[in-house]
Amino acid sequence: MPSVSYILAIDGAPAPPELLAAIQQIEVEDHADMADMMRIRISVGGNDSCSGWNVLDEDLFRRLTKLKLSVAVGSGLAETLMIAYVTELNADLSNQPGRSVLNITAMDPTVLMTLDETVKPWPDMADSDIATTIFSDRKYGFTPVVDDTGYTRRSEEETVMQRGTDIQLLQHLAGRNGFECFVETEARTGLVQGHFHKPRLTDPQGVLSVHMGDQSNVNSLSFREDNTRPATAAVTGIEIRSGENQPVNVESNALTQLGSRAALPQEQPRRVLPAMTGLSRSGELHALAQSVVDRTSFSITGEGELNTVAYGDILRAKRPVMVRGAGRRFSGTYYVERVMHSITPEGYQQRFSLRRNATGLTGQESFVASQALPS
Repeated sequence: MPSVSYILAIDGAPAPPELLAAIQQIEVEDHADMADMMRIRISVGGNDSCSGWNVLDEDLFRRLTKLKLSVAVGSGLAETLMIAYVTELNADLSNQPGRSVLNITAMDPTVLMTLDETVKPWPDMADSDIATTIFSDRKYGFTPVVDDTGYTRRSEEETVMQRGTDIQLLQHLAGRNGFECFVETEARTGLVQGHFHKPRLTDPQGVLSVHMGDQSNVNSLSFREDNTRPATAAVTGIEIRSGENQPVNVESNALTQLGSRAALPQEQPRRVLPAMTGLSRSGELHALAQSVVDRTSFSITGEGELNTVAYGDILRAKRPVMVRGAGRRFSGTYYVERVMHSITPEGYQQRFSLRRNATGLTGQESFVASQALPS
C-alpha cells in the first residue's frame, strides 16, 4: 500500500521540523463554486518563562503570508495541492497542557483579486477578452485558461462597467455566459491559472469504485435525486436600437450529457423566468437562459469518502470522475463539485461531493465490461 506524505512551504521556505511536529490537522477545501480554502490547526504551548507562546509569538503567519501545500501518494512525485494566502488567525489558549491551539485560515490566490474595488469601463471588448486581460495583469500574473464568449460590445452602443473588485466582475460575466470562474494552482507545474470557461466534463481523472471487493477504493457513497429543479427557462429583453422584444426560450441542457437519459423529467417540466438581466440582444439572452438550464440540470448529487491509499492518487474538484459499482442508474461519469482533504498524523482523508445531469450509462464508459456491470 502506498504511503502519503506532504510538504508545507511558508513564503517559499520549508516549514521547520518543530512546526510540522506541532501540526494537528491540515484541511484543504477544493470547491467548484467557491474559492478554495486551507485551514491549519497547530498545537501551541507556553514557554518556560510563562511570558509567551511558541509558534504564536514567532509571527510566521502574517496577513497574506503565502503557503504552499504539496502532497505525494506512494512513490509518485509531489503535486501542488494548493497555494494560499493567510487571511485569518484564531488562537484558543488554555491552562490545560496540550489544549491550546492556533488556527490559520488561508484562501487561494482569488484573495488577491478581492483587495481593490474600482469603477472602470471595459469598452470594445468581449467578456472573454476582459477575463484574459484581468488574469494576465502583472499584479496577479495568472496564466489565463479562457474560452471565447464571441460577442464584442461596441462602445458606441454599450460598455461593460466595473463597479467592484476584479473577481466580482468576472464572476458576473461568467454567470451570464454559463461559465465557471475560479483560480487554481496547476498540480504539476505549480503555476497559478485563472479559469473562465464552460465546465470541463470530458476526460475523467479516475474511477471511484464502491462495493467492488478488493477493487473498492470508496469507504462510503450516497446519492440523491432532486426532480423539482427547473428544466426550462424563458427570458425577454428590449433590443436597444429597434425597441423590439427579444423573447428567448431554452428547453434543454446544452452541456455534455453524462449518462443515457437527462436527469430532469421532460414531462411537465418546471420553468423559470429570469428577470432584470441587463441584457438586450437575443444571443446574450439565450446564453443567460441556457446557463440557468445547464446549471440546474445537475440534479443528481453524491457524497462519499475516498480510501486515499486504495485510490492511490489525489481527487480534484472542477473535473469529472467515473463511478462504478453503484448500479446502472448511478454508475457513470460525474462532475466533482467539492473535495475536502484532511491530513492528520493518523493519515490522509478525502471526502467528496459529486453532481450529474443524467442517469444511466452512455455505453462509452471504460468499465462497462467489468464485474461492476455484468451484461
